Amino acid sequence: MDHLEYLLSYGLVGDFGRFRAARPLSCRRGDRAVVRTHRGLEIGEVLREATPRHAGFLPNTTVGPLLRMAGHDDDQTAAHMRDCARLLFDRGRALVGELQLPLELIDVEVLHDGEHGVLHLLRLTDSDVRPFVSTLSREFGLHILLTDLGRPGASLTEEEEPAGCGREGCGQEGGGGCSSCGPGGCGSCGTPEPEAHDTKEYFAGLRDKMEQGRTALL
Repeated sequence: MDHLEYLLSYGLVGDFGRFRAARPLSCRRGDRAVVRTHRGLEIGEVLREATPRHAGFLPNTTVGPLLRMAGHDDDQTAAHMRDCARLLFDRGRALVGELQLPLELIDVEVLHDGEHGVLHLLRLTDSDVRPFVSTLSREFGLHILLTDLGRPGASLTEEEEPAGCGREGCGQEGGGGCSSCGPGGCGSCGTPEPEAHDTKEYFAGLRDKMEQGRTALL
């Protein structure tokens, strides 16, 4: 049966939301589709059709556009973005050491648009992450979003801070990096930090949580 709205999961940590197609589609659970989320262009996985009941449980969520079902070209793009993410992860881990930042980089996504990089991390104490963000943005030509897994919802993109980091060499004019990536950007995560106690136990479970299969929702 064809439907206009579907629930889809997306991203490494299994976020989900409602998405609307331009015309009714017949989608099955597990089908992959290209959607636009608050983070950018992404590939999501269909959970089920959306119903008015779901809208009641998710009253504060925006219905994003379901642009198309994922095809062969999208699969190739997704593979390239995974390669870019591995490079970004390796460079990010090295840069954390170079800058001696009190944080742990856990995982990285490069979104389907090739313009946005999402860094999942755990900040152990308060620190200035702007040099970290601007360097990665400049080197990879990506808008950077930091997501602190110790504080769900604590993230900040450059769009929320349009003036950039205010430092010389800010990534707003950066280029290079992956050939399909767009112009650079600047972001920071200027939120209060979690206390450092029990971080070892917390950190040990994060990777396992992120690698679990998609949960059956609703």
